[in-house]
Amino acid sequence: MAEPIALDLRALIEAKRIVVCCGSGGVGKTTTAAALGYLAAQRGRRALVMTIDPAKRLAQALGLDSLGSEPQQIALPDARGELSAMMLDTKRTFDALIERYAPNTAARETIFTNRYYQHLSNSLAGSREFMAMEKVYEMLQTARYDVLIVDTPPAQHALDFLEAPVRMFDLFEGAFVKLLLQPYRVAGRLGFDLFRRSSDRLLKVFERLTGYDVLADLSDFFLAFAGMSAGFKERSQRVLATLRRPETSFLLVCAPEPASLVQVDRFFARLAAESMPIGGVIVNRVHVAEAIFDESSYALTADDLGRMTRTIDARFGGVDLTQRLLSAYRDQLTLAALDAAALDATDWARAGVPLHRVPHFDRDLHSLADVAAFAATLQTKAQANTATAAT
Repeated sequence: MAEPIALDLRALIEAKRIVVCCGSGGVGKTTTAAALGYLAAQRGRRALVMTIDPAKRLAQALGLDSLGSEPQQIALPDARGELSAMMLDTKRTFDALIERYAPNTAARETIFTNRYYQHLSNSLAGSREFMAMEKVYEMLQTARYDVLIVDTPPAQHALDFLEAPVRMFDLFEGAFVKLLLQPYRVAGRLGFDLFRRSSDRLLKVFERLTGYDVLADLSDFFLAFAGMSAGFKERSQRVLATLRRPETSFLLVCAPEPASLVQVDRFFARLAAESMPIGGVIVNRVHVAEAIFDESSYALTADDLGRMTRTIDARFGGVDLTQRLLSAYRDQLTLAALDAAALDATDWARAGVPLHRVPHFDRDLHSLADVAAFAATLQTKAQANTATAAT
């Protein structure tokens, strides 16, 4: 198979306004997003890294105790640009949309005090991803940042946040909602009461047991929301259009492990089907034999080699150090061959998607210094055929 195209990440972060990092969990996606932001700041850009994941991985990667819903600038004394980070607050973002699109004060207050909305804005499937798209668009419109890097949460299904607007609008415009609102539109509250008296017994039993007026709360919410649906839909369409523009790039982050590679192939297929701009693939934890002879990390002298041949390690059955090193090297060669074969078998590799491999770290990355070390590995353009990975 032909050698993969090297992914030039420096050129990418200097040319793009939105970089979306996608991938399964545990492959270094959050560390990659933080490092891209760090690299962008080093290159003189104002970068914002936004995580959709409610876990604190991004804060940990940047050496912080926590992140809030507003951008927090990270101190980088040697940077020509700026690095900021934030974590999505789903409810606050949803509230801001209601404030923007509510036709009047009464409708706004009806929604804010509605028990169904309080549940919807926090835990309805798709609401987090929908609000993430909204927040991306909002931050883009401020023009405060040159590049916005999005750390998406791990997902079982490819790119859930692309499907979120459709799911949300199906909810607001579905047959059940129309049925629920019809009595109001036809006969006001009296008609709705007749509808409730003839409704399913299960709902009535539920209401008696919990004291929760399900139908009334649902109808009040959807009735108040009805006047805003068009505004929501128009804005989400603008967001999707922005994600398809050349100023946006999707980066697929993975490890050379079967589950991760299968997930990235799914991401790749979905992005291609949606005509989303794919920037490339960043592969972590790749074994490459050449890394053993990296002169920047290993500087063995002739005396060192002589001592190795004479060294016996009693803890390992008297096997000399030279034999142990040769055995480790053979293991590395085997792992390198297996990783190379796994990558060659992917759909994105066969399609010629640019690739960047990241050097191996022998530690977990939990500090800003670690992010800086990781970022240094992203600056080499001809990285498609070298080294290893991150946590």
